[in-house]
Amino acid sequence: QLQCLDCKIKRRNFVATVFTLPFLPTEATIAFEGGVGGLGKTKPETGILFQEGSAPIQNREGIVEAEILSNKGNPIIVRFRSPYPLLSSTTGLESRDLQKLESAFVQVIDGVPPNPSKKLLFSLLSDNILGSKGKFGAYGTPTDIKFRETDLPNVFKVTFTAYTPSMRESDRTVLLNCKLVDEDDTLVVLITGTTNARFKSEAKTLFTIAESFIAVDAPKTSLGRKKKKIKLSEDEEF
Repeated sequence: QLQCLDCKIKRRNFVATVFTLPFLPTEATIAFEGGVGGLGKTKPETGILFQEGSAPIQNREGIVEAEILSNKGNPIIVRFRSPYPLLSSTTGLESRDLQKLESAFVQVIDGVPPNPSKKLLFSLLSDNILGSKGKFGAYGTPTDIKFRETDLPNVFKVTFTAYTPSMRESDRTVLLNCKLVDEDDTLVVLITGTTNARFKSEAKTLFTIAESFIAVDAPKTSLGRKKKKIKLSEDEEF
């Protein structure tokens, strides 16, 4: 079984750490937000809605921190470390290397059914992240999609072929780190990746970004929360 909130620190310590870190906001990078490499014709639907009055920040160590809302309006704290600058956006949470092809962004998927099969989980990820409304589907639904498990809990490696604005094929590899929050029916996913040609040289950095990802329910009346697992029912290999 896959552990969703697999961070080893206790929630009380995590929350205390989050709000005492020396966050020094960096100058946000402005870029268009759609499609492969951010060049899509429309902004992708990533499910990101920021808590009223808050904005994502990135400190000098590259730690990105934000408070977002689930579809039910419940606050969720997300955090990851990225060497790429945070993009200025009110509808997305992304850091990207504008000089190269690497990026990391967050996607929120609501309405996850209890105990999804592996096939259903991969279908949800594919429809929301790789579909026509997702960041990689602005110029056509990606093809040749393959999901593989990695040695990291809840981290999947996905390869696919997307399309650029000029309708050229772009073979890409991304890592997905999935966290189940908000009474276990909201999936918060960090996606980080690059082209197939660059993945081998950037793999260490991308795996480090994926492993750093944390998503937890923001405290309401209690700071305590037990670790949750994504329970996958047995099915055929996807």
